[in-house]
Amino acid sequence: MVPDERLIAVGISHHTANVEDRERVAVAPDRVPVILDQMCAEGFISEGVLLSTCNRTELYTVPGQNGSADRLARLLAETGGVPDRSLVDKIYTKCDEAALHHIFRVASSLDSLVIGEPQIVGQLKSAFRLAQQGNTAGPMMHRVMDRAMSVSKRVRTETDIAREAVSVGRAGVELVRQVVGDLKGRSALLIGAGQHGKIVARALLDFGLDELVVANRTFERAAALANAYNGSAIPLQEVDRYLHRVDIVVSSTGAGRLLLTRGDVAPALTRRRGRPLVMIDLAVPRNIDPSVNDLRGVYRFDIDDLAQFAGRGKQSRLDAAEVAERIVERATERHWKQIMGEQVNQELGRIVKGAEHIRMGELARIQSILATLPPEQSGAVDAMTRAIVKKLLHQPLHQLRAWAEDGNIDQAQALFTAFGREEEDDA
Repeated sequence: MVPDERLIAVGISHHTANVEDRERVAVAPDRVPVILDQMCAEGFISEGVLLSTCNRTELYTVPGQNGSADRLARLLAETGGVPDRSLVDKIYTKCDEAALHHIFRVASSLDSLVIGEPQIVGQLKSAFRLAQQGNTAGPMMHRVMDRAMSVSKRVRTETDIAREAVSVGRAGVELVRQVVGDLKGRSALLIGAGQHGKIVARALLDFGLDELVVANRTFERAAALANAYNGSAIPLQEVDRYLHRVDIVVSSTGAGRLLLTRGDVAPALTRRRGRPLVMIDLAVPRNIDPSVNDLRGVYRFDIDDLAQFAGRGKQSRLDAAEVAERIVERATERHWKQIMGEQVNQELGRIVKGAEHIRMGELARIQSILATLPPEQSGAVDAMTRAIVKKLLHQPLHQLRAWAEDGNIDQAQALFTAFGREEEDDA
């Protein structure tokens, strides 16, 4: 049976789950196409985009024959490889217009841990690109994502939400400053040279950091980032050797595993002679063992600790968010009608094409008779059958267009289903 929902969003985020639960369903970029392809092959989705960031893992999809909001929620809970029924209660589901509204809010950074943060747009674009490469982004996902980017742009240009935008990375540096105070005379080890790493590096130096050491899985990328900020680069496997030297460690990689354990950190403390070590883990799954926080003199924080350190401009972004919410509300109503109208037009074309296929099939059955007629008579038969089909379809198609314009998509869908069943019975 074809699912009633046309668009479904299922997900888990900082609103419903802590970092421990979120990392259990986090998906590495190289696994995204595999998961989407498998869901398509098994009939759970016909289209899909999978977004996985430090604060959320969400699936936006057109359900397949075997798909439903509840079933997709259970599948999302299993993405970590081990089925966990306790996670299902923390996964939210939104359907049709509510799903579109949620996607628009995500794209506009209204649903972010730090409202107004700029990274989410790039993350959404990357997720959509992966879906396109894996051929799981069909017509609906193209419409949804194109409109989401358009709404996001409107929010950022028509409100002050991004005027003093604070990223997750910068919020991490704000947290560091709350703990250690002035960064002048301080040194930091940055693990990860990706987009978050660049933001963290810039923020640390903006606040007066003296020394920056960068480690990354690919040494060349670490060196490039370090050189850009007059720092130094080290191989990733040597980070534990630098823990006695630095005051701050900030980790933001996509490694998907712990890079620093309690056993790595503890030996460095003797050489630190009581100097505190602040460790900020911005990664999901986490890179720094949470148990290091039990070590004397070590202050470890993760992504869930950052919301209160949004920094400057927080109140102005909250004020702007009220305006942005109204933009999103109106855009959702308008774009949902447009998307459904486009789907109606596609279905109308399918009905007309199906009727023409039937007409041609019937003419083919009497081809031997038509062949004996003069050309003008066989042409008259062809014109007559065209006219009959056109008249039979006129009223249903007129009604479908009227329903689409009024937003009565459910009524239109019922008639589409009837036409589909007739075609299946005919076959």
